[in-house]
Amino acid sequence: MYNGIYPNYVKSYFGTANSQINRKPEDKENSQSSKSAENNLQERKPQNLQTNSGESFKDSYFPNGEKVAIDYTKRQIHIEQVLTDFKNTANAIGAPDDIKEEVSSYLELVKTQAKKDIPNPNIIQSNLKNASKILDEYITNTLKKKSTVVENWVDALFLQQIDYKLPQITEQEEVINRIEEPETIDNIEYTESREEETKPQIYIPQDNQLKRMFIQAKKYEAIDQKEKALYSFQNAMDYAEEIGDTQTCALIHFEQGSLYDDFNLVEDALYNYNRAAKTSNDNNVKAKSHIRMGKIYDDYVILEPAMEHYAAAVSFSGESDNLKLQTQALNNIAKIHTEKYDRDNALLFMSMSSTIADETKDNKVKGIINGRNAKFCEKLSENARALNYYGNSAQAYSENDDNESLAKNYRDAAEIMLSYGNKAKAQKLLSKAYVAAYKTDNDELKSEITQQIAML
Repeated sequence: MYNGIYPNYVKSYFGTANSQINRKPEDKENSQSSKSAENNLQERKPQNLQTNSGESFKDSYFPNGEKVAIDYTKRQIHIEQVLTDFKNTANAIGAPDDIKEEVSSYLELVKTQAKKDIPNPNIIQSNLKNASKILDEYITNTLKKKSTVVENWVDALFLQQIDYKLPQITEQEEVINRIEEPETIDNIEYTESREEETKPQIYIPQDNQLKRMFIQAKKYEAIDQKEKALYSFQNAMDYAEEIGDTQTCALIHFEQGSLYDDFNLVEDALYNYNRAAKTSNDNNVKAKSHIRMGKIYDDYVILEPAMEHYAAAVSFSGESDNLKLQTQALNNIAKIHTEKYDRDNALLFMSMSSTIADETKDNKVKGIINGRNAKFCEKLSENARALNYYGNSAQAYSENDDNESLAKNYRDAAEIMLSYGNKAKAQKLLSKAYVAAYKTDNDELKSEITQQIAML
């Protein structure tokens, strides 16, 4: 099982603390004591993640030596995923352009070899080693401390089953010709932000005192005073339990889970999301809580429980006829299959999420889901399908006058055209991206597209 681990090991290596779990925390029914949320924040300590069955993957490690929940022995690693992680690692550590170019030169040699009918593993491994040494040298110079983190990761990969063959890409003219129409290209930048989530239905407490306590906690949350918000929510929880308002208790658990999530205290976040899912009588809250739990496991690359929670979200959102939540959960399942390089299942769930997104009649949802599917297809080297999803996304976003997403989508489609060697269409798409970008306030995007045009 190999899943884009670069963000975790790079962040950890550069000193970002990750809260982790040493048991299935959503089953921790009675772990919340009456102590204040503020004290709880100070006392939490990071531990090790576990799977749904309690397995801890004790023999698995990030390249810097930190234990992780990735079992490298379960599945075959695909060379395309390794190449993607190399590029993402260079971005994550803030490598300058000259370092990225040097690394890219070796990765291009890997791609050239991997596209052959019978790739030579020795040549591929040699170029990956050279690329890893460049990144380690940059880390060493940056931290003033000897680093072999990337090279060790590569050495570990070489001990696993690796599919060195890149798939052949065949051009589908009917899809590519569609790109010429300006209204058919759009995309939203791939993001895991919760801003795009459908919020659970808001339940208003009937008791006046509880209502005041709940609103005060929400006010603290709104002005980013999260510790005070947690403390206030806990007081509201105590009173809600006292008067037997179980529905407000469920909603408070969701709010507490969200705050703990923001603090990266994942054990407490999972516990509260789970309590919200179990005690709420609102299927929307249940679905939303399962999506949040699935996302946490997904972030830590523990895919079995992540998939289970997303599947539960599909079920509960189906019961409540919440198409937006349902399409989000299905699309998250598609993401997991993409990361596992399970092409057939990934494409299946992409199709399902896109179909239900159409049923929402919500152009923003359709734009987001089809844009994400386009990115997933690119990871699977399904570029023709990616262009098709970009087109579907465009039709939705054009009706919302979202010029920033439109510009990014033209830009991304142009990159696919360049991969086909079709410079003329790439240039045409970048020109359209330029027009759309200059209708926005995103100066960085304008500059980026201008530079891309100049390089053609």
